[in-house]
Amino acid sequence: MRKFTKPFHGVRDGEIYPTEFAAGDECPPELVAGAESLGAIEDESGGTDTDDGEGDDDRDDKEEAGAGAGDEKAALRAQLEAAGIGYVKQWGVAKLRAALAEGKKD
Repeated sequence: MRKFTKPFHGVRDGEIYPTEFAAGDECPPELVAGAESLGAIEDESGGTDTDDGEGDDDRDDKEEAGAGAGDEKAALRAQLEAAGIGYVKQWGVAKLRAALAEGKKD
């Protein structure tokens, strides 16, 4: 059975409350997918799923996306306003793009 590489909270099959797992604990099969998505479990070779020697790729992607996200968000808001399409200021870039695409269809 694969082991956790960092603390993890998960609900085992048949239970209603989460269990706290420590690094080194065995991962129940029903929690593998969740643990993999958080990088909290060894991969098949015994390393971590996110251990590629390149650093934290997820963080790098978010930093790159965040650099121009504010500019794109402002541009999308301006396009929506010019087209007379309503939106919520808390919407993210993806939702603003979808609203603009939907508004252009009409």
